[in-house]
Amino acid sequence: MADLEEVQEQMKADMSALKDQMASMMEAMLGMKRLMESNPTTTTAASIAAEVDPVLQPATSPAHHPILDMSG
Repeated sequence: MADLEEVQEQMKADMSALKDQMASMMEAMLGMKRLMESNPTTTTAASIAAEVDPVLQPATSPAHHPILDMSG
């Protein structure tokens, strides 16, 4: 029974650590959002760069899935 209690305590500690990490990540994302909202020029430039540069496009883009020549 002691093993079960140890596992439960470890799970509680892990969950607490995950909550702290999630809170930290949310704070960072909100900070980035505020920064982007306060500087629309940077946001527009980043958006244009993403549209022009195929490297910045999502992996689901057809540019990332070349058609293989299966005729040979």
